[in-house]
Amino acid sequence: MNSVVSIVRTEGYTALRSHVTRLIDNMGGWTAFVKPGDKILLKVNLLSARQPERGVTTHPEVVKAVAECLLDIGASVAIGDSPGGADKGIERVFRNTGMIAVAEELGIPWIKFETAGARQIKVDDRLTLFLTEATADFDHVINMPKLKTHSLTLFTGAVKNLYGLVPGLRKATYHKLFPLPSDFARMLVAVYANSPVTLNIMDGIVGMEGNGPASGDLRDSNLLFASADGVALDAVASHIIGIKEGKVKTTAIADKQGLGNGKLKNIDIVGGELKDFVIEKPFKLPPMMPEAVIPAWAARLIAGLIKYRPIPIDEKCIRCGVCAKHCPVDAIKMRDAELPEFDYGKCITCLCCMELCPEEAVELDMNWIARRIA
Repeated sequence: MNSVVSIVRTEGYTALRSHVTRLIDNMGGWTAFVKPGDKILLKVNLLSARQPERGVTTHPEVVKAVAECLLDIGASVAIGDSPGGADKGIERVFRNTGMIAVAEELGIPWIKFETAGARQIKVDDRLTLFLTEATADFDHVINMPKLKTHSLTLFTGAVKNLYGLVPGLRKATYHKLFPLPSDFARMLVAVYANSPVTLNIMDGIVGMEGNGPASGDLRDSNLLFASADGVALDAVASHIIGIKEGKVKTTAIADKQGLGNGKLKNIDIVGGELKDFVIEKPFKLPPMMPEAVIPAWAARLIAGLIKYRPIPIDEKCIRCGVCAKHCPVDAIKMRDAELPEFDYGKCITCLCCMELCPEEAVELDMNWIARRIA
């Protein structure tokens, strides 16, 4: 059976409630997914404590519009996530991203996934997932990703956003266990497969290209997406920004496992013709990791010749230590007021430092072989 993806065009972050209503009406209306009295968790993307205009996190105006629509039908609503860079306090992340303001205005709670405990799910001999128990208190989870490129996974969307169901610093552990993009993608798909999501709504109004998910350049896309199938949503959104079908590993793996439709031929678009939403100038993509263009076994063999490494930018770095605190292999040290010191013998190029740096003060340095591949 084909999956359905709804798309509407907006004019920035104005009149969002009417746009969200139309987005969901295209698929049969809210009551096709939730009912009055249901408890709904909005799982947003709060990568770090960035202000909404930085384009890193789900915009609070989108969250507010969705929450208002749900409250109107008699559902109860909460906002939740496990932010990646919360070393200065989780509340700071929720406040800086505008989520607490939305929660206070609407009289709804915001939830720290870290405090709810975690359930263990043994996937196979290599992977045991630890996912927040917070979702158990709700009838439905609505997944609310942000449209962005990603330096490790190429694209971050509905599937990747559910990584936030992994509480606390355990996310760093999975980066350590699965440093190769294909292995990391399989882990993300396992999280998706074990996540109780009813609906996915993507904030694609302002997207991010280049070195996403935190250090790229903003792009006005003026699009909202929705689907009950997060894999199909990712397939459509990545196509619209210019990524060829099959290139996003999470989408390809999930499609092969039967977790959703990752091929456009198996997806129906409502709200317009797909071709009319395709962005004329494709998004700039991050440099591809070696495994993206050669087989994993070959990437392992020649890994010593291909150099991708994160380096600090002196004039941007504020010596806050976020990169060191969140490095999953302790490859970064802070010494007094000096620049972060990277131990590249330990570094697994997971790019957590680049992803979580609050000042975009980490960039990817490549040798000539890596640049040729990219």
